[in-house]
Parts: sequence; structure tokens; C-alpha cells
Amino acid sequence: MSIKTFRGLSGLDEIATEWEFITKLMDRKRFFYLADWYRCYLETLEEEPDKVLFTIVYIGDKPEAIFPLKISARRILGLRMKVLELPSHPHMCLNDFIVARPAYVKSYVPLVLKHLKEVEGLSWDYIYLPRVLEESTAAIALVEQSDTLSVKRSCGCCNYLVIRPYSAMFQGFSRNFRSCMRRAKKRAEELGNIHYTTASTYPELETAYGAFLEVEASGWKGKNGIGTAIKLNKRLELFYRRVMERYSRLGGCEIHIMWHEEKPISVEFSLVIDGTLYTMKIGYDENYSFCSPGHLLREYIINYHEQKGDISFNNLITEAGWHHGWRPQSYNLFHYYLCSPSIRGRIAYMYQKALLKIRPVWLVLKPKLRNWNIIPGRPVRV
Repeated sequence: MSIKTFRGLSGLDEIATEWEFITKLMDRKRFFYLADWYRCYLETLEEEPDKVLFTIVYIGDKPEAIFPLKISARRILGLRMKVLELPSHPHMCLNDFIVARPAYVKSYVPLVLKHLKEVEGLSWDYIYLPRVLEESTAAIALVEQSDTLSVKRSCGCCNYLVIRPYSAMFQGFSRNFRSCMRRAKKRAEELGNIHYTTASTYPELETAYGAFLEVEASGWKGKNGIGTAIKLNKRLELFYRRVMERYSRLGGCEIHIMWHEEKPISVEFSLVIDGTLYTMKIGYDENYSFCSPGHLLREYIINYHEQKGDISFNNLITEAGWHHGWRPQSYNLFHYYLCSPSIRGRIAYMYQKALLKIRPVWLVLKPKLRNWNIIPGRPVRV
């Protein structure tokens, strides 16, 4: 076994063949396992690409696993900690290692940690793995790692739908949600000239992308709201454009739109990989909220793929209130911390362990403190 580390975009180019070899061996690929995902990230969102490392484990001359880690720094109790972390961003919501045979990954971790300590100029107090799925390779890798100081902290859920014939799914919804869907469809029909489109190839994708940006920025995310719309951020706009370009080459990018006459009123930017449709971003025109365009577009998407017969799951990536009516299942998400046995590493370990005990108490106290105006509440959308 041998281990090598590569850096940044030039390193990613150097290991392109190895990355493709590993992903071809995977039983199930997710969108964030592909080299193109990291390429889009490094080209657009990452300000210091050379701080992103790709550590590869070889068995003989065959690549077996890739551990992407970014050199960063975080403060704990006023101390500046040196950190290696899975590259992440608010628009990169799920993370993992890239491993051909996950059953063997536990044996790689100690060797990778030893290798990282020997990389010239590299030191770290702890390794941070944010938003890792409970059944992901990274979670498997950290089981029974007795030589490390590790902490696992819950950070929510990732909802998903099991795709069946839509008529069967509909009957599984609550009576109230079925009534809401019928009412929404009737209101949409009363508007007249409602239709749906799916773009998955060029030039249709280019046109659909423009409509997606406009609708996603039309409501509370736009200039008159909190200003987080993709259209308002050049880096984000370029990131999604790069993702669209690269994944469409694999037939893996779709933009679904609900139209009223010539006006787009609901949009979804999706990726399709190995039988799973990933809902990356959604948006709708709030002037049409009376007919629940987001739910009607979801209904269309499920029917569209039922006819194609190409997906078994719709991964919603996050957990949101609008998911509940669709009766989703969910994966648990966790933050993992692997702390070095140094003084700073032990401080980080004790801090994270303390947070595990404090956080449940804080979640109970927080709404009460807001009610008593001791801490500010969330801004109200108007």
C-alpha cells in the first residue's frame, strides 16, 4: 500500500485517471463523488485552491480511495486551531470520502492520518468532517478508530423520497395534503395555459438556466429580501453554470420549469446520478403561491421520471417544512471531529464533547430567551 497527496487544480488534473478508475468501481455514485464536483468548486467557490489536498491510497498500483481535505483554521476558546476539513460550502451540503470498496476504508484511516503528519509543512490540531450522511463512507471509516480522539455531533437530516408510481405515492399522502394538491391543481387550471418543461441538453439548458436564475431571485432571496439569490453572487452563478455544463455531458443535469403562459413560475435545478435525482435548488414566484407551484412542479418531476423509469429515489438534500407533505424518509447527518493527541487537539476534543452536553439545553432555552427578548429573534420575512 502507498499513499500520495496532491494539491489544488493542478493536482486534480494529475489524478483525473485515478479518480475515474475509483468511481467506476463504486456500486452507487452520488453527485459529490465525481471529480467534476470538486473541479467546479475549485474553479469558482474556493478562493485558495492550493489549500485543498487530495490524498490517494493505492493498493499496489491501483488507486483505491481519495480523501479530499482543505487546510483551514478555526478558533476555539480564543485559540487559533489548525484544521483539515472536508471541502464544504453552504451550497455544498453533503460531503464524503471517495472510496472504491467502503468495507476496507476503516483500515485506511490510520495510515492516511500517519501520512498527513509526515507531509512537509502540514500540521493540524483536528480534522473536521461536516454534514456526513450516517451511512456514508466517512461514517464507516470512523467506526472503531481507537487511536483518535473523535466526536460525532448530530446536525440534522437529509430527506429523500422513494419513487413509486405516482398514483401509489399520492394515496400514501395524508388526507389534508391530498386535498391541498387537488385544490392547487384546480387553481392552476383556472389560470389557464399552465405547462411544464424539462431541459437536459444544450441549447435548451442555457435558456432554462436563465429562467431558473430569474425565478430563484424573484422572492425573498432577491434584492428586496435577504440577498442570497444565486443571480446576485457571481461566484455562485458561475458555480451552478459549471455544474450544469459538466454534468450535462454525462446526461446528469436537468432544469424543470412550471410555466404560466410564457412566464416561468416554479423551477428546480437537479442532478441525476445512478438512479437518484438530487434536488439541488428550487424557487417559485411568490405571486403564484396560491396554487402551490413548487408542489405541482414536484408532482410533474415524479411523473416525468416515472415515464422514463430511470430513478428510484429523489434526494432532497436538506430538511425543509415543505417536504413533510410528501412523507419523506431521511438520513441522519453528523459533524465528525478527529482530534490530535496534542494539547490543542485535546482542547478541541474537550470543547466538542462539552458542546454535546450543552447543545440540548441550549435548544430548550433558546426559544424561551427569544420570547423574553433576552436574545434577538430571527428576522421576519415580509
